[in-house]
Amino acid sequence: MENMDILRAAIKHRMFSQGDRVLAAVSGGPDSVAMLHALHTHSAEFGIRLYVAHLNHQIRGEESNLDEVFVHNLAHSFGLEAIIRRVDVPSLREELGMGVEEAARFVRYKFLRDTSTELGANKIAVGHNADDRVESVLLNVIRGAGISGLGSIRPIRGNIVRPLLDTPRKEIEQYIKENALPFRIDESNMDTSYARNRIRHELIPLLEQDYNPAIREALVKLAEIAGAQNDLITDLANAALNEIRDDSNINPVHFLDLHKALQYQVIRAEIERLKGNLLDVGYEHVERVIEALRSGEDFTITLPSGLIYAERRGDKFSIRKREKLPEIEPFDVPLPAPGSVKIELIGLNIQADIIDSPTPGKLPPDEALIDADSITGQLRIRSIHPGDRIVPLGMQGSKKLQDIFVDKKISKSERTRAAVVVDDEKVLWVVGVVSSERGKVTDKTRRAIHLRSERN
Repeated sequence: MENMDILRAAIKHRMFSQGDRVLAAVSGGPDSVAMLHALHTHSAEFGIRLYVAHLNHQIRGEESNLDEVFVHNLAHSFGLEAIIRRVDVPSLREELGMGVEEAARFVRYKFLRDTSTELGANKIAVGHNADDRVESVLLNVIRGAGISGLGSIRPIRGNIVRPLLDTPRKEIEQYIKENALPFRIDESNMDTSYARNRIRHELIPLLEQDYNPAIREALVKLAEIAGAQNDLITDLANAALNEIRDDSNINPVHFLDLHKALQYQVIRAEIERLKGNLLDVGYEHVERVIEALRSGEDFTITLPSGLIYAERRGDKFSIRKREKLPEIEPFDVPLPAPGSVKIELIGLNIQADIIDSPTPGKLPPDEALIDADSITGQLRIRSIHPGDRIVPLGMQGSKKLQDIFVDKKISKSERTRAAVVVDDEKVLWVVGVVSSERGKVTDKTRRAIHLRSERN
């Protein structure tokens, strides 16, 4: 394969200009090694100055340290400066309230942005390839993403460029072989407990075999179309926002006159402008704001991160940012059954009903069914206490609520508004998250308490 052919996306999208300072993100895997080699080989033709950045995320123990040494030596062999940083992502993920993959991505891009600023680099090159794009499309379809998710991996996004985005993984492997390039293997890429790996090793081969041999090309085409459509909707939404916004306020009547797609994009754009990203912001959060606007009533809705909130007061609607997270006083109140409780502090309503001869079954996250005979003393709803534990439904041992929040990717802001239903001895339900095995309804249960939660 010609050296320049592997960089077809860089040429097609004119990623580089004479005088660019390019920070290449190198993990040590085949993709980033091939990208670095090709960019270094053609740096004079592109007219760029190249730097290397590597983040040791310490997820893979000694293997992560060996990755670091490998990248340092690789950069040195090309006569390039390597900027390397160590971050204990496994520990940091708990503080961030993210899963390991999500925390690693967050930390990696922050490191790359900070490093590019320090070096005066105006471009950051990352090694995503055509197969990564296919996997992301499928992953986002499964998660229920809109067109912004389908076209999420773009050739150019701000100062992030992806020179290999049009190159399939097989061609990169061929390039590595032809140029006798060393690389590191991340064994976790074979671990099918990760959704992306299951898509790579199981779903895509199945789709190729049973549905469409050219499924990869079809999904790349879908990503291109979705990306173009998302660009159009974004432009239309920005134009609409300029029409309906007066200083920091939006006219709610004019907002509701917009097409639903533009309403959705306007809210997302305002959140991203203040938050810097859309991490943890899902369709349900945006829809909640739109539904509140349709009600015509005043409201304040806290959005993921806790610092961003949507507010309507009369004919003025805005999305704003707090300086710090609001402090929520601890609470502990009786929960009558039958009956209901409203916790104004966290915008939570709980309805409790008694059911005779209940049928065991799976319930949505905002509902729980508790065997009435398993309750010791009084049923209450309270705020989270340090050290709280629960035996999750279907498990034998107990887990710290902190660990459950991390596993479920519940943000720090959402944790401040968390609540638990307890009796005198145990946690029976982390509201909206998980029920306890110790309150499980079985075929022998005579009476159960059905709990339903609603946030406002």
